[in-house]
Amino acid sequence: MPEIVTDPDVPGPARRELEQAPMTALIAFADPVPQPGVPGNQVAKQDASTQTRAAARFTAGGSLVLAVLLCCIGLIARQPGLVLMAMFIWLPVAVVAALIGFHDHDEPGQQSLRRRRGEPDPALAYHRRYVVPELDLHDAGLARWRRARDAAKSIQAAEAVRLGLIDTVEIAAVLPYHLWDIVERLALMSATERRLPAILQGVDTNDSDIQAVLGPQRRVHDLAVADVEQRIGRLEEFAALAAKADAARRRKRAIAELADLNPDYEELLIRLGETGNALTVTGHSGDELRAVAAEADDAVRLANEAGRALVIPSAASREAGI
Repeated sequence: MPEIVTDPDVPGPARRELEQAPMTALIAFADPVPQPGVPGNQVAKQDASTQTRAAARFTAGGSLVLAVLLCCIGLIARQPGLVLMAMFIWLPVAVVAALIGFHDHDEPGQQSLRRRRGEPDPALAYHRRYVVPELDLHDAGLARWRRARDAAKSIQAAEAVRLGLIDTVEIAAVLPYHLWDIVERLALMSATERRLPAILQGVDTNDSDIQAVLGPQRRVHDLAVADVEQRIGRLEEFAALAAKADAARRRKRAIAELADLNPDYEELLIRLGETGNALTVTGHSGDELRAVAAEADDAVRLANEAGRALVIPSAASREAGI
């Protein structure tokens, strides 16, 4: 299945159907929306497939009846040729036709997602509210999306997040919106980037009239790139702080566990005739252990603050594209 990113406000059932749909069932972000009620290629293919299966079922039934009839006639008339013809010609034809006619040709995952009559196709109903990165994003856009996706995965995999030390409820609510805002902007930029070479082919881009239109468009594009980079930067900063919190907690845990070994080493020193305070030369005092613990707690606090900076945009700002 292709990777698909959906607007978090798309209803759950439609989102699940989109996530399990094959690439051929999806509409590219930049493609025009097919007019409802106009039969497209997909509908025509489905009709042809239905007719083929119906014809195959009819052939299977007729061939099976003919095979049985020839066998009976051959046995009654004692003509082995008719029996052989039924067994090696008509019976195999019936079997093959049955396999074609009664085999379910739906794509994997489609059988459980068949819609009731009259329900809209989510790929059509929610066009431009989902993005298929491999299909919809240009080279630079795809690279930026991978950075955002990798940062989000790092955040979700962080031990401090999984243990709830960082506000997991807020992250679960905010992160999908943050990712959608990024991928939606990237898809919009990629749609124009893919069309520009064909539009500008054979055209002098230094022409004043061309620049009057192209110049402002490029400035808007640069502003959009800067906005996306800022959003990705927030994710990467959050991921780095979450990783730092994990490292600080691992360091804290390792130092505490090493300190727990001191009694065994003290006993070993006693048996060697040394004083027990020999461990204090390289050991950690209580103040040092508390300092390490404070460092770990501070790292978790900073990660939490970074997480709170990822806010869910208001409905008004989302409609305005802010």
